[in-house]
Amino acid sequence: MKLINKKGMVFEKISIIDIVIVLAIILIGYYALSFLGSKDVDTVSKQTIHYTFETEDVNENFAKQLKLDGNLYNSSKNYYVGKLIDYEVLPFEIIVPDLQKGVFVKQAVENRYVVRMTIEANTDQNAYNIRVNQENIKVGAMFPIKGKGFASYGYIIDIK
Repeated sequence: MKLINKKGMVFEKISIIDIVIVLAIILIGYYALSFLGSKDVDTVSKQTIHYTFETEDVNENFAKQLKLDGNLYNSSKNYYVGKLIDYEVLPFEIIVPDLQKGVFVKQAVENRYVVRMTIEANTDQNAYNIRVNQENIKVGAMFPIKGKGFASYGYIIDIK
């Protein structure tokens, strides 16, 4: 009994073409699993951060409602976004033309303010995201914020 006969059969039962096809399928499967299964392991670290949230064009009553150590939430999704640890109330300024001098100048708007809140939050961080619960914290991100007695939209302007 020969290993391969004249018809190309191994041990007169299996075709060489069948063996090549099975080996090709096994190799393709091995490479597919190695590429699909070798995802980068996303290491998540837990850290406490302080970020600055700025809301502008608010009235004096808004600033009076702010309480230190108060919990803050995303008002549209009701996610916890941190604890208020400090805030600063600044006058709201707009840029207006000074036609006599031919320049633009900043002018404070009466009874309107800019509030900068420093918020402390425990985060889950990886290479791409800083997350407080389900809220991504990124400089330039806009989201609605609320606390006890106030709500507003604003932007994250700094993360430390």
